[in-house]
Amino acid sequence: MSEPSRVVCPLCPLHCDDVVVNADGSVRANGCEIAESAGSLVNQVARTDKATLARIAADKQPIRVITSGVDLVAARQLVQWQSDGVIEVEIESDPSLQAIGTVTRRDGIVAATLSEVVTHADLVWLIGEIDPAWPRLEEKLRLESAVSSATYGKRQVKRWERWTADFAGRMHHAIEHPEATEPGSEFQTRAKHFHESSYAAIVIGPGAFDADEAEMTAAMIARITRRRNESARCVCVTLDPAATLRSVHAWRTNESLASMVSDSETDSTPVIRLVGIGHRMSGDRSVDLQIGGCDPGAEHAKAFMPVSPWTNSMVIRGDGSVTLPLQIPTALSVNSPAVIEQLQKVLPESRTVVPNCSASQRT
Repeated sequence: MSEPSRVVCPLCPLHCDDVVVNADGSVRANGCEIAESAGSLVNQVARTDKATLARIAADKQPIRVITSGVDLVAARQLVQWQSDGVIEVEIESDPSLQAIGTVTRRDGIVAATLSEVVTHADLVWLIGEIDPAWPRLEEKLRLESAVSSATYGKRQVKRWERWTADFAGRMHHAIEHPEATEPGSEFQTRAKHFHESSYAAIVIGPGAFDADEAEMTAAMIARITRRRNESARCVCVTLDPAATLRSVHAWRTNESLASMVSDSETDSTPVIRLVGIGHRMSGDRSVDLQIGGCDPGAEHAKAFMPVSPWTNSMVIRGDGSVTLPLQIPTALSVNSPAVIEQLQKVLPESRTVVPNCSASQRT
């Protein structure tokens, strides 16, 4: 029997490099449910609708392909097929993360890597559904997730499930005008901690803002961050599941990749979802075909094709700090198709050519 393999996790933008895969396909990752779900993904069963697949293959327009993020090998092929007019690639992003990205590109923001936060931050604010989306982030930041608000040595830590635009505006006012803030209020307390810090980090996770005011809230956080940097260090940190895909697209086209548009803004063009990095089940989004992940059922995908989460490739960590190698665990004896191999099966044959370097083959 093969020895367990230690690999980089391909499922979450944190991409922990200490994931252990056993010969039976089970995964150990310090209790991380996302990483440990990889073992069950290998055993998913296809649910294909011939009529749906035929409609996709027969379509004369570029097929819409939506994804939260993919590895380097897949990203290169997707960008190539988009350049050839075969597909249109769109990023399926959380509204809060999308808003932070939009504000960053438009107005600029002071960002940092996770390692910089670990080394320097004496104040950490965490906003959003961070633990469900990135279960080991607080471990990597050396925080203790069991405590909702505490001081670790000289580090102040505070968690919020969500900020509204009004809350962000009041927080900004308290930081800018502490003398005009109600004594004893949360805003006064947080503003005091903020002013006492020498290096503050604001971590933005999925669901951090109300969707209909996400960009307004993100802009206020960017303003808080910029203003604080006039007298001390303050950074905004998030993890982008599409970091690799965005980078490849920018390198190849010198353009930004489009975010997903709503159903009401599209015609009858077939939609394919590629489940890769950072995917979270979206209850309000149905597609013609889902490739990868767990079968979401006919309500969310008319057809489903499984793929292996393991591939020989590379990936950029969501904070942009480092490129990490992905590999098929040597402990596994059977390979499942990679995402690009499955996608090619349903696209028009005459319009897709993949180099003879399958992502699922061991090097």
